[in-house]
Amino acid sequence: MSQTCIHGSLKAGLAILLLGSVLTVSGCKEDPTLFGGCSTQDINVCPRSDGFANPYEGQLELLSWPETLRKASLQLTGKLPTESQRAVAEVHGQLGLEASLAEMMRDPGFSQRMIELYNDHFLTDKYLGRENAIELLDEEEWPNLRWFESRFPGDDETALMTNDSLAREPLELIAHVIRSERPFTEILTADYTMANAYSAFSMIGLPDIPVGLGDNPEGFQEIYVPGIPHAGILTSAMFLNRFPTSDTNINRHRSRMAYYFFLDIDINQFGDRPVDASSDFGENPTLNNPDCTVCHTTMDPVAGLFMNWNENGEYSGEGEWFGPDYILPPGFNGEALPDQNRRNALQWFAQRVAQNPRFAQATVKTVFEGLTGQEILDVTIPTPPDMGGMGGSDGAGGAGGDPGVGGMGGDPGVGGMGGDPGVGGMGGDPGVGGMGGDAGVGGMGGDPGVGGMGGVGGSTPPPPPPPLPDDEPNIDPTVDPALQRAYNVQQQVLRTIQQRFIDSGYNFKLLVREIVLSPYFRAKNASPLTSDLEKELSTFGTARLLTPELLSRKIEATTGIRWRSNPNRSDYLLDQYRIFYGGIDSDLVTQRVTEPNGVMASLAQRMAYEVACSAVPYDFSKPVSQRFLFPDIDQNTPLSETSDQVREAVRHLHDRLLGEDLAGGDEEIAATMVVLMEAYNLGRQGLADGSVSDQLVGQCRLNNDRMTGADLPESRRINRDTEYTIRAWMAATSYLLSDYRYLYE
Repeated sequence: MSQTCIHGSLKAGLAILLLGSVLTVSGCKEDPTLFGGCSTQDINVCPRSDGFANPYEGQLELLSWPETLRKASLQLTGKLPTESQRAVAEVHGQLGLEASLAEMMRDPGFSQRMIELYNDHFLTDKYLGRENAIELLDEEEWPNLRWFESRFPGDDETALMTNDSLAREPLELIAHVIRSERPFTEILTADYTMANAYSAFSMIGLPDIPVGLGDNPEGFQEIYVPGIPHAGILTSAMFLNRFPTSDTNINRHRSRMAYYFFLDIDINQFGDRPVDASSDFGENPTLNNPDCTVCHTTMDPVAGLFMNWNENGEYSGEGEWFGPDYILPPGFNGEALPDQNRRNALQWFAQRVAQNPRFAQATVKTVFEGLTGQEILDVTIPTPPDMGGMGGSDGAGGAGGDPGVGGMGGDPGVGGMGGDPGVGGMGGDPGVGGMGGDAGVGGMGGDPGVGGMGGVGGSTPPPPPPPLPDDEPNIDPTVDPALQRAYNVQQQVLRTIQQRFIDSGYNFKLLVREIVLSPYFRAKNASPLTSDLEKELSTFGTARLLTPELLSRKIEATTGIRWRSNPNRSDYLLDQYRIFYGGIDSDLVTQRVTEPNGVMASLAQRMAYEVACSAVPYDFSKPVSQRFLFPDIDQNTPLSETSDQVREAVRHLHDRLLGEDLAGGDEEIAATMVVLMEAYNLGRQGLADGSVSDQLVGQCRLNNDRMTGADLPESRRINRDTEYTIRAWMAATSYLLSDYRYLYE
């Protein structure tokens, strides 16, 4: 959709809102999308992938297409695949999976999962709750910030919704770009932001007249805040507050995170840390000391591009920054910021990041690690990127212009920044090289003077386009050869994914599809394993401990209930046990625990007991056609080791809970049968001698609907278990819920 259409629609929507109706976008037609018409009902219109060969054929076992479908569905939507999706994957293999993925990526759960994935990096959910987001903003800049106090006095729910809508602005932008299949670079280049009715009141403001919130006040749409040169996430107040600045940091933190998130460059790895505090750093070390410039030559020009945004993430538009004798002038990747772009410097920056191949590399890395749970293997020695000018002896080279060439650092001076398209001056001894003009050549630094600024008229040939990142990586020679081989194989796959992502016009859904099709997502087993092969295959596999959010969704998808104390409370794993089970709060706890500890193991065991206790009676109470766990057996059916019906019920539990399509005689079925029959026999013995009651314990009794809390009719209530069949099935279900194959994917 064109921006004219978007903004025109929004104006129309706001006009309607002023009349007490709904904030909406009018009927502009969306551009056709790559995956829009693809479905399991019409797989022939689906865009097809070339897929991936198994790099260790005969040694590495991959999930079948139906198994991959189940894993992807739980991972991407928190649901089990539909019957039609399972059928098409069985019949059509990879193509059937691709059609199913297209359907999944239109599911609202997919958007929520991507928001979750990116919040693990941006951590802006720190501002959810209370007035955490509202309190970040200055009411002098946003006079309508607390609009709800006059429109809905005392309405805490509206106040909370306004706060959380403001907090979710950057993540909703990501979800919007993904959902509409626009180039993913738009998360940086978007000349709009996202708001719903609640946050739009705060951000744009409305006349002081009675208005309603509309029919869909929680739905996010594109808005343009007058006077703000939007640059996607880079100009989001939540993002800027989460990575703040100060009078001494002067946007360097923001610069470092921009490199890390969007270019896959960790500036902190360039130098030796910590720095020896007893060293003599000299005057202005970030400009002159090689121990500092190794990072600051890359970081500081981009810090200057945030010049218009204060510590509260608010736009000043002044375009003012420090002089070149204090910090390198604003620019990026060897290009100086033109004077005419000083007030919209981040828009200028966003366009250049979007064109840099490292943006695709960074996106692939983020999504790959988020979906596989495996960190990308890195056996290289960190080196600063080529940012233009050449450093002299102890000096730092200046950044090249566009298409100018950065000046050479002096001894120990700093080379000047190239102009547009001028050439930066050479640093003196110990002077600072001059800045190239437009399109002049910067003067040479004196001894110890500062070089003059170039005049008008000079020119230089344009530099070549940037290469793909790390074409010839600097491999650490001390790394085990097996890990070097693993690195080479992984890089081949990642480069393929990256190129397909770029060729698709940065279609995020295609990126997700390619990762799901890759052997790193589908790896299942390996044999025979030597010690070297085990190291090589360490980056493959499905052994990813589910996060609290993923496990919570899996419980509901597989059992039909949610693990919580009652329907009016939040899920345990999303609330009181979230941190204990390795989750984050985006504030004090920002790193997920990926290896279970004792507390997590105890919680997993408790979950298995309590979910089985709640789910088994609830499932038996439903009509057969609506059951998740026991569609082919009744609660009063006698249990026997020789019963084919019982064995089939156990086989169905394995399929439902663990995704295992096993034969009735499989040893895994036999092991579960042992648990079932031991519980059954011991329970019946207890009933006979009076040591066991026929009454279910309180939390297992069923009188109310587990999901809604509504009273159940008498015919569906279950409070007694006179034959001990229900409790035996609870034991078998608990056994499977505590299996590592349930807790991991």
